[in-house]
Amino acid sequence: MFRIGLLDENLYNWHTMHYPHYLQLAAKLYGYDIVVAAACATKADESESKRWCEEYKMEYCQTPEKLIACSDGIMVMAADECGGHEGLAKPALESGKPVFCDKTFAPDYAAAARMFALAKAHGTPVFSCSSQRFCMELLSWKQRYGTPYRVVSQGPGDLRNYSVHQYEMMEHLMGIGAKRCIAFGGEDARHILYEYANGRTAQMTQMMPAIPFRLTVYKQENAPGEDVAVTDHYMTLMLALCRFFCEGALPVLPEDTLEIMAMQEAGRRACERFGTWISLQPIRK
Repeated sequence: MFRIGLLDENLYNWHTMHYPHYLQLAAKLYGYDIVVAAACATKADESESKRWCEEYKMEYCQTPEKLIACSDGIMVMAADECGGHEGLAKPALESGKPVFCDKTFAPDYAAAARMFALAKAHGTPVFSCSSQRFCMELLSWKQRYGTPYRVVSQGPGDLRNYSVHQYEMMEHLMGIGAKRCIAFGGEDARHILYEYANGRTAQMTQMMPAIPFRLTVYKQENAPGEDVAVTDHYMTLMLALCRFFCEGALPVLPEDTLEIMAMQEAGRRACERFGTWISLQPIRK
């Protein structure tokens, strides 16, 4: 049996309260022997963490080191607190055991590069992603048609964290190679255009109050767009997690996650200077 430990700042949050059930359901459906067995929270009161572990039937670990010692793999959560991911994930990245780091991987490109370098130095397999990257409809489109000419994405949230859902989908379809971006809009609605080689583009719109995720994909220049549903994603992600932990299959390469970090950071900079092109190359350096 493969034992997974949850590492978070606080255990009472949506991802930590749902991902263990989803993962164990997927393991049962697909024939993997996995149990989410232990949890540790670095910023919560001990009584609160013990109550959570009792409620969710997991072993309570007082420190990350104890959690890592009793686990075969680690899920670093804190899905809404990516600013602390580098410090939270450090002991797991040094463990040599497989690590899934929840979205958003890091607050910026430099931190992401340091985290991957640390994992590589200790022989630790690691990946990060948003569940939207594993939308069945998106995966099906990519398998049928390959790399598109243009992607247009819309969704809710903030640029610091929640925008990763849109970036994951855009990068998965378009691949690595965004050159520069430009933004327009205001506080409640922003539009960011990314330019690639050969005229290819990816465009994202974020609006508040929240709007639903929507993805339109263009196979080639001057071709009509095709709407791709953004619905069926959690079980596909959980299957990828099962394969990662039990078989060592890395579902998302570090290079892809670093591209997403560069796009997100460039997008934030562009939204600070509407109407100005921002190059991604200085960020990658």
